Amino acid sequence: MDIYQSIFQKMEMMGILRVRQSVVIENPPYLPLCIDRLDENLYALSQNPTVNGELVADPDIEVRVYPEQKRAEPMVYQDRNERKVVYPEPGKVNLRVKNELCAFLDNWLNELLLQGFKWGP
Repeated sequence: MDIYQSIFQKMEMMGILRVRQSVVIENPPYLPLCIDRLDENLYALSQNPTVNGELVADPDIEVRVYPEQKRAEPMVYQDRNERKVVYPEPGKVNLRVKNELCAFLDNWLNELLLQGFKWGP
């Protein structure tokens, strides 16, 4: 299994792929996980801590899924300090960012699963 299949499988296990609009998974004592379906195959996942009295998305990551291939890949990442884009313009890919975000997303989803984040029946 490659990292794209691993990401897809973890999203599936968490119930993310069943979200139709938006869902917030509460799992105290952890920060809530916000899931937004941006279009048919694009999801945004975020946790929003309060920093200096402000609610910030940290992290906030957009993930494109390819259901027929059972694969998923990160597209855009942002936190309170930076924004990273895998495809900065049509026909161009930033491989360093793509590899970094794939590793981050795969690890983050693994942590969320270990913390018990799941949605739905």
